[in-house]
Amino acid sequence: MTSYQKTTLPAVYIQYEQSLKPFELDLMKALNELNLNLESILNGGIRFQDNVDCKTISFTSSGTPDAENTVTHALGKIPTGFIVANLDKAAIVYSSASAWTASNIYLKVNAASVAVKIIVF
Repeated sequence: MTSYQKTTLPAVYIQYEQSLKPFELDLMKALNELNLNLESILNGGIRFQDNVDCKTISFTSSGTPDAENTVTHALGKIPTGFIVANLDKAAIVYSSASAWTASNIYLKVNAASVAVKIIVF
């Protein structure tokens, strides 16, 4: 992971801080705050969800293989797809024939009682 290095304020600010106009002082302070915010965001790591309109969801599949699982996603719209992020055992996750809605998707898993983590987008 790359590390963001914050910039230093121009030397003119440090040398002549007392002679700067209020607007110039306010601008320098605002730029410094933005720089600190940017540093904390970038050095904290950018998550997939920060760049994509998606939700990460965990659920356990039905105790019956290939049974339909209703999964609430809270995306606020009808999703266009999903990515399997993690499974606790060998399994295949696939779409059911039921139409997805703005609150639920319908998935099947070919194994019983699988802990599934998906990213819905």
